[in-house]
Amino acid sequence: MAKLFFAIALALLSVSSAVAEPKKTAGQVVLDRAFDPALNFRGDPDSGGDELVLTVWASARDDYAPAYSLSIAYRCRMETGEYQCAYTARMLRTGGRDKEFKRSLELVALAKATTDATEMRRSLEEARLEWLEADVAACPNGIFAMDSVRVADWNPDIHPGLQSREDRDLIMHPAAIRVTMFGSYTRSAYEGWRLAAGVPSGIQKLLETLEPCWKPGTSRRPWNRR
Repeated sequence: MAKLFFAIALALLSVSSAVAEPKKTAGQVVLDRAFDPALNFRGDPDSGGDELVLTVWASARDDYAPAYSLSIAYRCRMETGEYQCAYTARMLRTGGRDKEFKRSLELVALAKATTDATEMRRSLEEARLEWLEADVAACPNGIFAMDSVRVADWNPDIHPGLQSREDRDLIMHPAAIRVTMFGSYTRSAYEGWRLAAGVPSGIQKLLETLEPCWKPGTSRRPWNRR
C-alpha cells in the first residue's frame, strides 16, 4: 500500500511539473522591466549618490496588469560649487484611475503577443504612458505624506471575516500593490491588496498629495535602462 501511495504521489508530481508556467515572451519581459520601480533612477549619468527611499509597484487587476510604478530617491548634486540635495519622485503610469484598467489590460495583451523586445519597446514609446517627476519637498505636505507611509501599519489584518461583505466581493480580482521603504541598514516591505488600510492607504494619500506637483519626466524611460 505504501508503494502505491508513493507511486501516485510521484505521478502527481510529474504532472504538476509538466504543467509549468509558460515562458514569458520578450514583450512580457520588457513590460515587467518598464514597471520595475527599482529602475526609475538607475543608470542616470549622475546617479552615483542616489539613495532609494521608497518603491511602489501597483496593478490594475490581480498581480499581472501593471498600473503604475513609483520611486522616491534622495539625490545630491553638485550645483554652483556646492551639493544640493532633494527627495525626487519618479512615476510611470498607464493613465489616471479612469483609464488605467483598460490600458493596463491592453498592455498585457500586447506583451503576450509580442515576441520581439525591440518591437515591444517601440510599442511602449507609442502607448502614451505618463512618465512623471516631482520634487517631494517642494510639494505642499509632500515630506509629511511620504513620512506617513513610514509610520503606517505595515501588517494590516488580512482576515477576510473582518472585511465587510461588499469589500470581500471586491477582493475577487484584487488590484495588488508592492511597497518597499528603505532606512538605515534596514527595509520594510508590504505586498497585498491595493485598497487595504495601513501602508496601501498611506501610498494613496501620498499620490493624492503629489498629484498637482508632477511634471513631465525628461530622463530616460525605465524600459530603456539597465
